[in-house]
Amino acid sequence: MAWVIGIGFGIATIIWLAMEVATYEDKGQGFRSHFKIVKRSLVCIIPLFAVAGVIYYVFIS
Repeated sequence: MAWVIGIGFGIATIIWLAMEVATYEDKGQGFRSHFKIVKRSLVCIIPLFAVAGVIYYVFIS
C-alpha cells in the first residue's frame, strides 16, 4: 500500500512542477499556451524523475 501512495505523490509532484514551470514561462497568452508549455516541461521533468528513481534504487535500496 505504501508504494501506491508513493506513486501518487510522485505523479502529483511531477504535475505540480510542470505547472510551476509553465506559470513561470507563460506570457499571458491564455490556457492553450499554458498547457502547451506544461506538455513541453513534462518532457523534461519525467526523465529527471526516472533518473532520480534509478539512482535511489541503485544506491539507497
